[in-house]
Amino acid sequence: MPATARVKEPPIETLPLEERIRRRAYELYVQRGNESGSELDDWLHAEEEIRRASSEQTPRVWARKA
Repeated sequence: MPATARVKEPPIETLPLEERIRRRAYELYVQRGNESGSELDDWLHAEEEIRRASSEQTPRVWARKA
C-alpha cells in the first residue's frame, strides 16, 4: 500500500487573517468539547487574539516632524 503524501502547510503567520481567525476559533470550539452554540463568541475571541498578537509583532515606526 503506497504511503499517503502529506501536504506541507505554510506557516500560520503567512496565512490570510481570516484563515488564522478561523483556525483559532476552531481550536477554541474543540477546547470547549465540540459543543455548538458559541460560534460567534469563539470567532470574536479568536479575532481579538489574532489581531492583538499581530499588532504586538508589528514594529512601530514613529515619524519625526522636521
